[in-house]
Formats: sequence, structure tokens, C-alpha cells
Amino acid sequence: MYFYTKFRILNLALFISKRYLVAKKSHNAINIITAISIGLVAVGTMALIVIMSVFNGLENLVGSLNSSISSDFLIEAKKAKYIDLEAFPEEKVKHLEGINYWVKVLEDNALLKYSPALEEDNPREFIGQIRGVEEDYIKATKIEDMMIDGVFLLQNRAKEYCVLGNGVASRLQIHLNDFNNPIHCYFPKAGTNITINPLEAISIENVYPSGVFSVQQEVDDRLVITSLAFVQKLMNLENKVTSIHVDAVDGIDERDLQNRIMAILGDDYKVRNKMQQNAVMYNIMKSEKWSSFVILAFILFIATFNLVGALSVLIIDKKADILNLSFMGANRSLISKIFLFEGFMVSLSGTILGLLFGSALVYLQAAYNLVPMQGSFVVESFPVELRFSDIAAILAVVIVVSMLAVIYPIKRLSRTLLRNE
Repeated sequence: MYFYTKFRILNLALFISKRYLVAKKSHNAINIITAISIGLVAVGTMALIVIMSVFNGLENLVGSLNSSISSDFLIEAKKAKYIDLEAFPEEKVKHLEGINYWVKVLEDNALLKYSPALEEDNPREFIGQIRGVEEDYIKATKIEDMMIDGVFLLQNRAKEYCVLGNGVASRLQIHLNDFNNPIHCYFPKAGTNITINPLEAISIENVYPSGVFSVQQEVDDRLVITSLAFVQKLMNLENKVTSIHVDAVDGIDERDLQNRIMAILGDDYKVRNKMQQNAVMYNIMKSEKWSSFVILAFILFIATFNLVGALSVLIIDKKADILNLSFMGANRSLISKIFLFEGFMVSLSGTILGLLFGSALVYLQAAYNLVPMQGSFVVESFPVELRFSDIAAILAVVIVVSMLAVIYPIKRLSRTLLRNE
């Protein structure tokens, strides 16, 4: 009986507050103030939805771009620069269930020198990152999808080829299919003693450009990809690599596979997944996302305080109704709940409108690319993605902010009712 009575009281308070929300007020200014409160909450909620969705889209875009040149897992030596293949338990790890492709990689910075056709006396020089990979690299990554000119070719008929980032190709002014002018690669010879002739300590190998790719500016401005055999010869490191790229089978439990690889390799090696490989980028994006969320939530908090004015004016307007309810037996708690629900409904109405309009904008952006990206980029418009976790976070913020906004007028009403008792 106690809970039934409480339920009936709450139901009555909710019914009266709904009537107050939709019924015509005695003064038109109250309707205007209420509409402004709903509109401000809607705009703030819509802004939160849109901004969070854009950050989600950018996060996915960065992840997809990074996956085009990296694989699901990266194995590196923990205490050394190179992995010694003679001591590495390759066979034990390579044949684990869930591994799709296994690619050994050797990379380091090297001096690149190229003389464009008809400009042999004016060579271009650039220090870039040269990466030697095995054949399965094209299968373990999405690098082929990132080609913007030429083809992905590393070896053909005993000739060595390479593909270059768009920025490197521009700096060197590369001409594809120029078989008379290779790229000269310079790298200090490993294990050589100091000699009178400095060139004896430098290894020089030639490679021909076959294509140009574009991933993101940071990668495009430094990376050159060629065969593992070429880089091992250039660096004089036959049985050493800097890392091993591992591509997992689709649908496999990646965390479980990572743990199994680490269990075999022990403490001498580190195994990083995609997120760990780009931890700095992901952390920066997450911090920017949640910083923007806090700033917009604070703006929403300020906007929601229009509820204070709306409820205060409504309480004054309904003063006669409050007295009538008191005479009919309504206690202070019931009357306070009526206006508490009124404040929540105003806030909830704005939130629902904001969610609907925000979700609609996100859908239109995803479907029709309404807002383009300025400058040259891999996508033409801002990427977006709507996540349930963001909607839940926004609802939680709105509920908390609404509670804070209605506390003051409800407490004031309670004090007034207490004086009248």
C-alpha cells in the first residue's frame, strides 16, 4: 500500500507537470522563455552529437590510414635495434593458429639521391626512411589501395624497384618509368672500420621508382618501401630485421593471439597491436575529443540555467494553482515534484530534439558529404560516426545539468510553501 500510494503521488505530479508544459500560460513571455530554454538545450545537445561524431570519424580514418602501411601486430626487440633471425623462434610463432601473414621488415634512415632526366648535373638529395619488406607485405597491409601513381612493384627481372610517399617523390622530383636514372641510396656500412677514404664506409645501391602512394602527410614525407633483400644488402645485415609484421585472420580474438605470441617470445621482445603502434596519435585524438566534450558540456550547463528563469516565472504564474492544490490537501513534497518534473521535461524535450537534429546532421554528412574538408586530403569531406556510448554520455550530462538547474527554484518554492504552512 505504501509503494502504491507513492506511485500514485508521482503519477499525479507527472500528470500536472505535463499539463503545465503544454497548456497555454497566462503570459506569453512564459511560453517564450520555455521555448528558448528548450531551444538552447537542443542546440547544445546537437553540437555535442556532431562534434563527438566528427572525432569518431577522424579516429576511424586515422586507424584505416595507419592500417594501410602497418599490420595487426608488430614484433620488435625490446633491448636492441635489430631482431637476430638466427636466435628468433620464428617457426614457433609463425605457425600459431590465427596468423594469416608473416612479414619481416628492415628499415632505417638513408640518404636518397636522384637526378631527373635532363637534369643530371642538378641532383636532388633527401634523407628518408627506407623500408625493406617481404612479398606478403602487400597482403598484410592495404598499401596497394593507397597508390596514386604507378604500380606497387619491388622486384622484377633482377632489378630492384621501390614505391615512394607522395612527399618524398615531390622532393626528389621523381619520374616514374625512368630506367636511365635510378635512385642512389647511401647508408653507413655496418661493422666497418674507419678508413682514409670515407666512401669505403658507405654502402651505395641503386633502386628504380615504380609507384607513388599517399597515406598521410607524416608518412608521405619520409617513407620509401622496397624489397627486404635490397635493404639487407644496402645495410649489410643479412640475418637481421628491425620488426616483424603479423596479419591476423579476420574474426580472431586479437587480444588472445597477442598474449599467445608474447608467451612464446618472452621478455626479450614486445608485441604491439594497431592501437599500441599509434598510441600517441590515438591518445591525442581522445584527449581532444573529451576536451571538446567538456567545453561543450560546460556551455550546455550555462544554457540549461535558463531553466532557473523559466521555472521561477512559471512558479509565480501558477501561484494561485499552488494555493488551490494546498487547500485540496497537496503537501509540499507533491507541489515540489510537479515543478521538478516540469524542469526535467523541458530539459528532456530539448535533449530529444537535439539528439534528433544532431543524428540527422550526422546521417546527411555521411550520406551526402555536406561539409567538405579544406585543402588536399585523402577524403573529400569530414568523416563521421555516431556511437551509442557518446549518446549515453550526453544523456548523463544533460540529466546531471538539469538536476543542478532545477534545484534552486525548487528549494525556493519549498521555503515559500514552508512559510505559508
